[in-house]
Amino acid sequence: MGLDYWLVHLTWTIPPAVLFTVAYWPFSTKVEIWKTFILINVAVCATIPWDSYLIRNRIWTYPSDAVVGLTLFDIPIEELFFFVIQTYCTSLLYTILTKHLLLPAYLLDRSHQFTKNVGSAAIVGGIAFGAICILMKNSLTYMGLILTWALSVVLFQWHLCGSFLLALPKKQVLMSILLPTIYLWMVDLLSLQRGTWVIEKGTKLDIQFWGFLDIEEATFFFLSNVMVVLGMVTMDHAIALAQYDIVTSESPGKSLPSLGQIAWSYITQQRKPLDVGFLEGLRAAVTELSRKSQSMYLGSAMFQDGLRVDLIFLYSFCRIIDDLVDEAPSREKAQESIKEASQVLHWRFSTKSPRKPLYDYLKADKDDKLSANSTPLLNSIALLPASRLSLGPLLELLSGFDMDLLFSAENHEFPIKTEKDLEVYAHRVAGTVAAGLLELVFSHSEVQYSTAQREKIINAGQKMGQALQYVNIARDIKRDAAIQRVYIPSAWLKTKGLTPADVINNPTDPALATFESQMLVKAENAYQSSVEAIDQLPKDVRGPVKTTVESYMMIGQMVRKARQDSIEIEGKLKVPLWRRLRLAWWEMYANH
Repeated sequence: MGLDYWLVHLTWTIPPAVLFTVAYWPFSTKVEIWKTFILINVAVCATIPWDSYLIRNRIWTYPSDAVVGLTLFDIPIEELFFFVIQTYCTSLLYTILTKHLLLPAYLLDRSHQFTKNVGSAAIVGGIAFGAICILMKNSLTYMGLILTWALSVVLFQWHLCGSFLLALPKKQVLMSILLPTIYLWMVDLLSLQRGTWVIEKGTKLDIQFWGFLDIEEATFFFLSNVMVVLGMVTMDHAIALAQYDIVTSESPGKSLPSLGQIAWSYITQQRKPLDVGFLEGLRAAVTELSRKSQSMYLGSAMFQDGLRVDLIFLYSFCRIIDDLVDEAPSREKAQESIKEASQVLHWRFSTKSPRKPLYDYLKADKDDKLSANSTPLLNSIALLPASRLSLGPLLELLSGFDMDLLFSAENHEFPIKTEKDLEVYAHRVAGTVAAGLLELVFSHSEVQYSTAQREKIINAGQKMGQALQYVNIARDIKRDAAIQRVYIPSAWLKTKGLTPADVINNPTDPALATFESQMLVKAENAYQSSVEAIDQLPKDVRGPVKTTVESYMMIGQMVRKARQDSIEIEGKLKVPLWRRLRLAWWEMYANH
């Protein structure tokens, strides 16, 4: 009886498992936990017969002074635990690295069929080679057993999810495989050196890396991690299809089915054909948002399933119309974009049918042709979940952009004259987005709210949106002045003998500190008056919403601190990544 093998676990396998668990636990979901649990059970059941055969045929052995002696089918209990801990660590690493991915966006597979066929042929070739190695009954025996066992599983997984796997970002998938593989190579090397386990001669090639790591062991750990990752990818493929069904449904919102229902639907392939146009639009929305607003895209990863997809579509529309207005070559072009957006929104919400083809609208509107730049706008509006959103807040958002177009430094026209104008503007450009987000939350939530409760929470959410906009204004006084806009009310400026033109000419005037502070106080008051409403949200969205809100309020604190320390802010002030992660961890933990 010995404890060497358990010391390997206590030193090398359990610590990273604990570290990953503590770091990721607040962000984990029930679906992710169940995926890992299922995969561990599958891995253990699939490995026991193979491992038991190797031990009984003395291909590898364990010295009696390295293990405690408890066995199952001749497999030491320590070895069984290795199946569990390796599967857990690799699957958790994959989950962490792919958390930000929007799974339904990778369902298109038209360009990968040839590659999938080549991959299938290569795997079959590997299995055939492994079988030949076994039949030869020589030093290739161990390698043959590894290849036939592992690649048979990989072939099944490849058949199920190969196209989906090829569509996923290669970096995340490869890192999920290679990082634990290299780590376990090191653990195996040290264990072989210590004699914790032994590969018997006569069944191996006796080719070693670094003096002790046999090529068979290197192959085993690589292929075992491939199996784990492909197992996770297969389950993600099934979940992506279920999420697709949710967001393409005409119903006001559905919950993700049980994993049993998802698995049955996936295996039987009883489903309607995928809407290629919808999936292309989803991929375009993800690409645009991740390029133009990566923090918003990454933040959306904390929301789950269909809600996240709908939020991506909402954010994408807001981003596209904002760019069309701000980057327009003239005020007339910007006004034209707003008018077009209003027309298409009215059409979209009058039909209520899911993602009605764009050409239907164009054919019905021959007398009022849209501009050539309207395609991204049309796509973003066509993909809005009209059955789960209201038209009103989106039209109010457009009216906020109309206010932006009223600025004209040449004509001394500044629309934010009074504090009331400021509140109206903040409501239109930020409160409306908050209202849309909350409408989607209610639509996808299983928690039932009365009409009065919904109205109360939405009103508070709009107030919170205004608070975040006030923080934006306080932070961006200099940047706004560069584009000849001043969101500080003219009435406030007048108290110091200033005008909006003075702000544009000298945005670093120390006198503006008063108004910056006044704006942040207004933001804090709006925040405090609505923060309690967040606690009434469903538990699974409370953490993500609080993380977003608190991150913005932290920007306000940084602006105030920079002013106190007389630090000149260059560019767009952002919360450092480590502070955002710490804040996100705490908020998600508190609401897990």
